[in-house]
Amino acid sequence: MKSLLVALRAHACIGFAILAIAQIPLRAGAEPPAPPDANPESGGPATADPPLTMQEAARLSLIDQPLLSGREAKIQAEDAQAIAAAQLPDPRLTGGLKELPIDTGEAFSVSRDSFTEFTIGISQDFPRAEKRRLQGARRQLYADSDRAALDNEQRMVRREASLAWLDVYEAEQALKLSQRLTDEAALQVQSLEKDYGNGKASQADWLAAKVDAGLAADKSHDWLHHAQRARAALARWIGDDAYRPLPESISMPDFPGTLASLIAQTDHHPAIGTLDKQIEASATEVALARQSYKPDYSVEGYVAYRKDFSDLVGIQFSTPLPFFTRDRQDRGLAAALAQSRASEDRKQDLLRELHAQVRQDYVDRQHYEERVTEFDASILPDAQRRLEAARGAYASGRSNFDTVLLARRGLLEIQLQRLALAVEAARAQVHLGYWSASQGAPGETP
Repeated sequence: MKSLLVALRAHACIGFAILAIAQIPLRAGAEPPAPPDANPESGGPATADPPLTMQEAARLSLIDQPLLSGREAKIQAEDAQAIAAAQLPDPRLTGGLKELPIDTGEAFSVSRDSFTEFTIGISQDFPRAEKRRLQGARRQLYADSDRAALDNEQRMVRREASLAWLDVYEAEQALKLSQRLTDEAALQVQSLEKDYGNGKASQADWLAAKVDAGLAADKSHDWLHHAQRARAALARWIGDDAYRPLPESISMPDFPGTLASLIAQTDHHPAIGTLDKQIEASATEVALARQSYKPDYSVEGYVAYRKDFSDLVGIQFSTPLPFFTRDRQDRGLAAALAQSRASEDRKQDLLRELHAQVRQDYVDRQHYEERVTEFDASILPDAQRRLEAARGAYASGRSNFDTVLLARRGLLEIQLQRLALAVEAARAQVHLGYWSASQGAPGETP
């Protein structure tokens, strides 16, 4: 009996050693590592921070976002250009020497010929007031189009940050599931090590358990890799806050509404608003093309100095003569009309695309929610009972260990599939929120 106890202790030590060796890579990186400067004030890890919810990630993504600040600077520039475009052109200063003789005895003399004069003058072009107004309105419509684009980009940033958060959540929850399987597999290796030493289990069962534990550890390592990559992707939107811990569950906002209401809201989406402003700008281009048939005019006044003779003053007017319009004004008007039709067609095409995307996201959300409900109601409980039954049958000697391994892997796959379905449902709702969200302050639900 004493020798049997010694043998059991020896086998147990070997089992614990195998367990420790098998889990070194996993335990060394069980949680996604935070960057060195994740918490520079306290010097502690990022896990000291409060959990990062998806809504907060969406809010943080709008803070100090170069994509948005660059668009805002562009809007400011176009507002200034709209004012400048509606103004009169700058006046022109002219000067020179006129009527200088080049032959006879007065050649190149500025004082002998009474026609020779030094002139200085100022001229001003006067484009039509309506044309100037349209030029300013065109530039202002460009600025308004960029304002709608800024609204759309804010929604896009919130959406992308939310989707990146969901990627982190899925990877880390899957990592936790696979770690539980790894821990359970390692304990099974330890148990079979003892049974094998006592002759109660075969070497094949013990080796199968070791292989299963190794595969579980490899799966955990793979999910750790996904989690680290997802954290880095989230940091693109919110910086070092991406390394804060996440809550254990997804907290989603209220569902945006019915399919009909979502499609109706899509008609007023800022992506459509951008095209509406482009359509208005095209109409302005048509009005400007019609104005090109009406000539502008310019005025010039000058003073002429003649040495030893009388000084002179003068004023003159000039205007273009749009007599030959077939290859100039007519072509410009035709081009503007064609551009206006193209803008209208782009809007109709985008509306079709957005309506189709809303329908697809709506169907996806319903589909994944229904599947999650089915998993929770029957599939997961049945898989858990299957594993318990397999363990009981193996413990009573009515089944082999392969049945336990198969049931355990099956439960993990079902849990991972249920997690993926829940995340897909959340992704579909994030997309629907992008289509339906009204313009609001930063931090509102994406």
